[in-house]
Amino acid sequence: MNILKKVYLTNEGYDLIRKGDTAKNLAPETVVVAVSGGPDSVALLHLLKEINDVQQFGWKLHVAHFNHQLRAKAADEDEAFVKELAGKLKLPFHAGRADVKKQKEELKQSLEEAARKARYEYLTNLAIELKAQKIALGHNLDDQAETILHRIVRGTGLRGLKGMAPIRVISKKHDLFVVRPLIEIERWEIEVFLHERSLTYRTDASNADTALTRNRLRHKLIPTLEREFNPRVKQALVKLGQTASSFYLLLREIANEVYENTKMLSGPGEVALNVDEFSKLPPAIQTLIIDKAMKQILGIAPQLNFEHYVGIISLCGEQGHGKAIRLPKGLEARRESYVVRIHKPDIAPPPLKFATRKLTVPGSTVIKKLNIQIDAEILDSKLVGLKDYIRNKDYTEEVLDLEKVQGPLRIRLRQNGDHFVPLGARGSTKLKKFFIDNKVPKAQRDRVPLLADDKTICWVVGYRLGDNVKVTDLTQKVLKLKVRRLEEEGGA
Repeated sequence: MNILKKVYLTNEGYDLIRKGDTAKNLAPETVVVAVSGGPDSVALLHLLKEINDVQQFGWKLHVAHFNHQLRAKAADEDEAFVKELAGKLKLPFHAGRADVKKQKEELKQSLEEAARKARYEYLTNLAIELKAQKIALGHNLDDQAETILHRIVRGTGLRGLKGMAPIRVISKKHDLFVVRPLIEIERWEIEVFLHERSLTYRTDASNADTALTRNRLRHKLIPTLEREFNPRVKQALVKLGQTASSFYLLLREIANEVYENTKMLSGPGEVALNVDEFSKLPPAIQTLIIDKAMKQILGIAPQLNFEHYVGIISLCGEQGHGKAIRLPKGLEARRESYVVRIHKPDIAPPPLKFATRKLTVPGSTVIKKLNIQIDAEILDSKLVGLKDYIRNKDYTEEVLDLEKVQGPLRIRLRQNGDHFVPLGARGSTKLKKFFIDNKVPKAQRDRVPLLADDKTICWVVGYRLGDNVKVTDLTQKVLKLKVRRLEEEGGA
């Protein structure tokens, strides 16, 4: 099978770049093709243009080049080469540049990390400006194998074994994706294609520098594995990635289902995980819940190593109380009583201005400033299964004796002098002492919702019911409450 057909089938199989469809009211897609001037990106550009011309897909291709300013004159020559190539193909050309060495120092990143970040930022901003739907990159099958092997060598989990996705969303807001049409094409096939078409390209001398880990894998380790162990080791690595991807997607679906039961009410810039619920889960699901928690905080899930996952999970053990571990991107995981809190320790939540809100009974009460919704339902105490419900409910649920409530129920925050009779306690205690005893972080105490009547606190939401409104054998009417976190915070 020739390379043109293989790229066409890859595009169709993964639905990478769509053609126009008048029946479905779909316009042809605008594609930013990232072209460095090297063999892979040059081949990518020629292949996409030829497929577009032959199949008449109507794609609007834009050539984009990013100058990292790392190779002085050679970098400028690369830019000039790509500009000339775009002109020959009669395609619009765009160029961006940045002082990556300077950014490396400012961001305290590796040179490779800083270069990648700057390149992706440029491509993303350009795509948004052009209202493009796709950014096409020239990663091939060899790159995929090297990526997977690199992650294995460094130490990775199931997510890392997946390798690079053929298509990945990078901006939900702008419906923008990165696509890799050459992901099933081997490097030798690209070289043959370029040779047969007499297509010229630029060579980056740094690709031969074996001081770089990626180059040592490419020029030393993989050839040794092919020669002495398996001549098709690259295909074996890619197959491992595909298998890992299948299992990862399945486990991620399971993790998404149990995440809400594991996550406790959390403040901005943090996620609190219920230790009891989290500890019951298999390690594979625990790692995905950690990824999801970090993505909720940062917007992206950073690459954690095995030690990070083990460290967070170990906080749930008997020896984890009061301990903390540092995580990438300035995050910290800390054990506080029966929660593990993942947050940025140096960011204090902003002051919250909130008075009170009357609880709708029965019905739902949405409080955007606290980012919660409370559902209230009145039940007959003789309801079958009530005792089982009380025994199995989680921290987001509570039941109380409605006839013991004195006056309308309101949601408020703590006030000076607040006292509280926790469920099972013999007497009243200061709310401040209750927070201290339960290791509620000082910065969060002013944000914990309180359900109160005219006389006292009935429920410290997410923590403890008041003993004065507990359900007993004499209870006639039960108020069942469920608190849930809103998807987005708002002001109200």
